[in-house]
Amino acid sequence: MKSVYKSVVGMKRKNNEDSVFCGNDIFSDLFIVADGMGGCNGGEVASSEAIKAFVEELNNNIEEYKDDENILDSLISAIQYSNKFVYNKSCENPNLIGMGTTIDGAVIRKGKLFGVHVGDSRIYILRDNKLYRLTSDHSYVMELVKLGQITMEEAETHPTRNLITKALGTKDNLEVDTVIVDTQYDDIILLCTDGLTTMINDKRIEEILNLDKSIEEKADILVKEANDAGGLDNITLILIEQEVDE
Repeated sequence: MKSVYKSVVGMKRKNNEDSVFCGNDIFSDLFIVADGMGGCNGGEVASSEAIKAFVEELNNNIEEYKDDENILDSLISAIQYSNKFVYNKSCENPNLIGMGTTIDGAVIRKGKLFGVHVGDSRIYILRDNKLYRLTSDHSYVMELVKLGQITMEEAETHPTRNLITKALGTKDNLEVDTVIVDTQYDDIILLCTDGLTTMINDKRIEEILNLDKSIEEKADILVKEANDAGGLDNITLILIEQEVDE
């Protein structure tokens, strides 16, 4: 398994309020992206503290995390702990009231992807040249799609597409979406914030991921095209490649 990440400020923002975790010596199979929101640097604090608390809680329960039968439970526990941590921090500091963050975390282990999802950051998988979205945005426009009032194509350009309906850290309790899918050799997994997906549609992302280039080059192209399209938000992504078993 090979991975690469990029996190850039974009063309219009002054600060990068996204945060990212792309494995380390202890959690080599763990990947997280978060897109913060809130004034007075609250967004930057929310996303970075959310990931910090998430990983800290996993480390505190490392045996459960290492147990293949309990991976998803450990991720759910970690995201709930992270939510309370960020929420309490916002309550303690008047400058941080109302801060929150999207968060998508994934563990890729032994032929499976286990994921947790809150907000409108996304997890995708490219398989056999086809891109599949594994998460559903917690957003106003996705609610309209579910009600049949607009199409998915209309949602991609809707003027309120950035209005989310759920975020980590804004309430004491948090409902979390979960993902479990099988992975295969040659799959490419993408985690990203909406700074990428509001600038480049899924079809173009699919085309880029299918290019005969390294994942490092593909990551660079994704960021460049998002910036070239306007770069209206911070852009953060992780690409993970399931390498061919030789």
